[in-house]
Amino acid sequence: MYAVIVCYRCGQLLLAKTTQKTRRCPRCEARLVLEKVKKVAHAKSASEASSLIRALKRRKAASSNP
Repeated sequence: MYAVIVCYRCGQLLLAKTTQKTRRCPRCEARLVLEKVKKVAHAKSASEASSLIRALKRRKAASSNP
């Protein structure tokens, strides 16, 4: 299982295995404790989770551009 999480320092959407305890954000180098981060989606495969991240980024970009 995979989770789409949000970095609590910079807001970057990231992919993490649900078995991991921590994840480092590649953008701001924050060490994220997966127990405490906001999880926005779950997926069975890494490719499915990656597609979810792309869709969420497109939706965010569309809502910020009137």
